[in-house]
Amino acid sequence: MKRENHTSVTVFILLGFTGHPELCTLLFMVFLVIYVVTLMGNTGIILLIRAESQLHSPMYFFLSHLSFVDICYSSSITPRFLTDTVSETKEISLPECAAQMYLFVMFVVTESFLLAVMAYDRYVAICNPLLYTVVMSRKLCIQLVAGSYICGIVCALVHTSSAFRLDFCGPNAINHFFCDISPVLDLSCSDNHTNKVLLFIFATFVETSTIIIILMSYLFIITSVLKIQANKGKYKAFSTCASHFTAISIFHATILFMYCQPNATHVLDTDKIASLFYTMVIPMLNPIIYSLRNKEVKAAFRRLVGRTSTLTWVLRRGRKKTFAKTMSLKLPLLFLLLLDSATTDLESKTRNSDEMAKGNHTSLTEFILFGFTDRQDIKAALFVLFLAIYIVTLVGNIGIFVLIWISPCLHTPMYFFLNNLAFLDLSYSSAITPKMLANFLAERKTISFAGCIAQMYLFICFADAECLLLAAMAYDRYMAICNPLLYPTLMSRKLCICLVTGSYLTGSMSSLVHTCFTSRLFFCSSNVINHFFCDIPPLLALSCSNTHINEILLFALCGSIQMSTFFIILVSYFCILCTILRIQSSEGRHKAFSTCTSHLTAVALFYGTLLFMYLRPSSSYAPDTDKIISVFYTVVFPMVNPLIYSLRNKDVKDALKKTLERNLRSC
Repeated sequence: MKRENHTSVTVFILLGFTGHPELCTLLFMVFLVIYVVTLMGNTGIILLIRAESQLHSPMYFFLSHLSFVDICYSSSITPRFLTDTVSETKEISLPECAAQMYLFVMFVVTESFLLAVMAYDRYVAICNPLLYTVVMSRKLCIQLVAGSYICGIVCALVHTSSAFRLDFCGPNAINHFFCDISPVLDLSCSDNHTNKVLLFIFATFVETSTIIIILMSYLFIITSVLKIQANKGKYKAFSTCASHFTAISIFHATILFMYCQPNATHVLDTDKIASLFYTMVIPMLNPIIYSLRNKEVKAAFRRLVGRTSTLTWVLRRGRKKTFAKTMSLKLPLLFLLLLDSATTDLESKTRNSDEMAKGNHTSLTEFILFGFTDRQDIKAALFVLFLAIYIVTLVGNIGIFVLIWISPCLHTPMYFFLNNLAFLDLSYSSAITPKMLANFLAERKTISFAGCIAQMYLFICFADAECLLLAAMAYDRYMAICNPLLYPTLMSRKLCICLVTGSYLTGSMSSLVHTCFTSRLFFCSSNVINHFFCDIPPLLALSCSNTHINEILLFALCGSIQMSTFFIILVSYFCILCTILRIQSSEGRHKAFSTCTSHLTAVALFYGTLLFMYLRPSSSYAPDTDKIISVFYTVVFPMVNPLIYSLRNKDVKDALKKTLERNLRSC
């Protein structure tokens, strides 16, 4: 009867943690940072193990697979979770839900078996050191890893196929942030008793069997270590297990809590919090645990960094031309394919709302920039003020540009980056300020649709490029202070050009995505932009299309660029601070600090306003406040940067004095 009368559910809604926009924004920021650290840490571990021949051993072979599994099961959940955090409709189709459940279960079970294999590896290494290389042969290592993946695939296949054979005919809201087995089973209108028994049996079997292997291995390890006479030998034996034992304790504690408890004791809110640990936090912690607590990994990392940067390391092996040619051919094609895929997805999701708008709208050919005020006396004062600021911006940045060009003492990587920073400041200020000044004097403050899109493209391109350039400058300061002897070799002219070119290319691609998606929207109501230039949020507010995808893109792209560059800057300055504190003389510390203060001041001012402007939910935008904040990073900062880098920089002041003295003598 139930099967005949039910209405089949085709989509689920993931309720997540909260519906409050303020908390959603905070959660988005926190888990975006966690996911970026997870990707960077685990990818770094894999690349380090592949690059360093000293780490080509069974232990690190298993560790590289552990990092790969961490990346996979975190990536099966976190990107979707981040998207849902900033979206209004948190829908996931039934096939997508099944795929997410399958991938998650597969990689979690694989990790459980992989941790047991790593415990067995430590047992053989400590209890049978002479036979270790014979017993743990490459063939056995591959078989153990392959067996872990096969067990994960079989277990995931059983759970997913049995869960999605059920009928879902009632509520479709999953009280979780991903498609986990228990909350999906709770929605079924079929008898799910068999599924819950399967879940309990499989989870208990996997956990019990792997924990028995781990406990037995560590029991034998402790027995062998206690027989060692020397304290140094005991410490060395224990140190090889400490990282693995820490990872096991955190991982298995949450898994046992989640899946090996009776169904009656499940509390969904508690389960969601516990799920955070093994889905997002543990994949981030594993590379930290295995790097900070592992002497060999730290030593290998120091050797790799000391030898050269990753890019130089690739180029040294004769791959420069092949690498550049391949990337130049494939990157634009890949980018266009991704853009086309995203555009197709946007069309399929917003077709209904766009067709309604298309039927009723009158196509706009121009916008009106509202600006700051309509009062003539205030407009005159603002015109004089912003004209003076723009003149100082032009004179200051062109002055920095020319001074670095004509002064041989400033032909260093630091001033090469500063030269490009001055060009960027000049460019994105000039994309906005002249039009704003003209509008102060004009009666009609119109801007054509094409002019608006062009202004948006240029501004985003140069602003994103500046974020990446500030990160490159932080890396340059890290190299100069932490590796002064290798600095000229590491920061070669080729690497500097690659870093600057990469900044411009990333800015162009990010800008192209935003501009393409914004230009495809329909504007069928008011054409008055409540801003002094064509920024993304005020344009989205005017559209009568569904802007949901645009808002997600704004959060995702701005968040990834700003958080990744901000993370690079923080790590660079943390290393710089540690190095400076080791310097004995006060004069040496002062000199080292003085080379960073200008850059740190510029970073603090620039990032403070950008993070405030673009990493908020759309509901919290206040046009008047946003206009005042926008003035700082579009008009004021391009003027302030040359002042910061000249007044607070001894080399620039000395070069300026020499140039002026030389010109006065020639006169």
